[in-house]
Amino acid sequence: MAPLRDDFGSVRPIRRLNRLTQALLAIALAVVVNTLASMPQFRQRHDITADRRHSLAAESVETMRAAGRRSPVGADRSQGWVKALLITGETSEPALAIRTRLGKLLDSYVVESGRQGPAWFAQDRAGGGRNAPLLSALAARHGAPDTTIALILTCGSRAKYVSYNELVTKEGRFRGEEVVTAALLEVTEDKAAVCYVTTGHGELGLEEAMPERGMSLLSRHLRNRNFELRPLNLAAVTEVPRDASMVLIAGPLTPFSASENARLRSYLSERNGRVLALLDPGRDHGLEPTLAEWAIFSPDAELQEPDPARRTTDGDIALTRLEEKEHPLTKVLKEQNQPLIASRIRAARFDEGSAPDSTLSVWQLVFSSDAAWGETDLVRRPVKFEADHDQPGPVCLASAAQRATGIRKDVGVVGGRLVVVGTSQIAANQRLSRGGNRAFATQCVAWLTDRDRAVSLPDRTEGEYQLNATAADFWALALRFSLIPVAVLAVGLAVSLWRRRS
Repeated sequence: MAPLRDDFGSVRPIRRLNRLTQALLAIALAVVVNTLASMPQFRQRHDITADRRHSLAAESVETMRAAGRRSPVGADRSQGWVKALLITGETSEPALAIRTRLGKLLDSYVVESGRQGPAWFAQDRAGGGRNAPLLSALAARHGAPDTTIALILTCGSRAKYVSYNELVTKEGRFRGEEVVTAALLEVTEDKAAVCYVTTGHGELGLEEAMPERGMSLLSRHLRNRNFELRPLNLAAVTEVPRDASMVLIAGPLTPFSASENARLRSYLSERNGRVLALLDPGRDHGLEPTLAEWAIFSPDAELQEPDPARRTTDGDIALTRLEEKEHPLTKVLKEQNQPLIASRIRAARFDEGSAPDSTLSVWQLVFSSDAAWGETDLVRRPVKFEADHDQPGPVCLASAAQRATGIRKDVGVVGGRLVVVGTSQIAANQRLSRGGNRAFATQCVAWLTDRDRAVSLPDRTEGEYQLNATAADFWALALRFSLIPVAVLAVGLAVSLWRRRS
């Protein structure tokens, strides 16, 4: 009989099979865990940071809950009710950094939307060939996004385009939560705000595509933001319609009558109405009685800007000087660092001769340079400043007024609002997309209808940690971390020695 010998040849295949099985199980476990983690219904987050930097602010959470109550009810109907598309076209390093932070922030919105049921907020990426049909559909309805757009928020037929400039302040602070929460409010609003646009005086055409006398682009822009625009002939009605959220007067060529002024004054004062007047130089608007009640004066003085630094390459005037005090209407221009651009502008300033009114607040918003002036004689050539007739610089070119309904403006409820801008070109198709024209026009409409969404949320700062320790601290830390490994090693050596001796 042959002697027995040690042979592991039959054992090796079994060991290899065991190792392969272990590797496959580990990979499967990782895939399953990550798949479940990507599903909002399986996510549970607990933010243990002191300042809760990884959680949405209370205002955002309440906004999400209110929007969730308006979402469609039913099996799978509410899923993806609001979609957030990250546009990946811009590949610069700052854009990538902003997009990374924005993606993490949107993930928090997705999780929050799924706490009470199916997640009605969904995020995805588009650009570079990804989601091309969806981008094409958005471009056909709302306009093609350019390279400055970082995020598109959609809900039904409404969409909100968010640029990189909106997500970061001039100081470099990331304000994504403020912007996303405001955009969410805008696209999920149930009731459309009704904006009546006056007709009968040669105003800009609501649906006209003409470059200079049409504002079809602004009309589509506002409709995408849940505004309903309707024409209004003040001469053919007895009062401004009761469902009006605001009235827009865009570049009238002929003056308004006394009866039309009376209807506007009644709407503003008695019904806390809201009016945006875009008035061009060289035209008699006839709105002096209405403006006088709100301490705003808009003489026919066309701006003359001799400073070449305030001119664009096309010869247009770039208005960069804004009111120093913070105001919702100029905040958007300051944050985006964009000027108002127009070729012809008239003065629109505070009426220094108006009677004192404790319920009225007036802000002068946009100014020319000190060297500019308002020319009252538009026929004389060459133009030159004459102190006896012209308006000295800096000339105010946009003003806003607000009246409180109480006896004092600091304690009363907000009543009527009036904004007067000395040009209609910021709303015309030709210049709407230039500089900050679109942003300012949209902000004026939003502020007048109480939809400016001035949410104030805490900064989402990135954690910066620094460890300060002495050599003794490091040795103490090393000792604590080495106790368990040393103890395990000692026990292992003891067991090994005991087994050898036995």
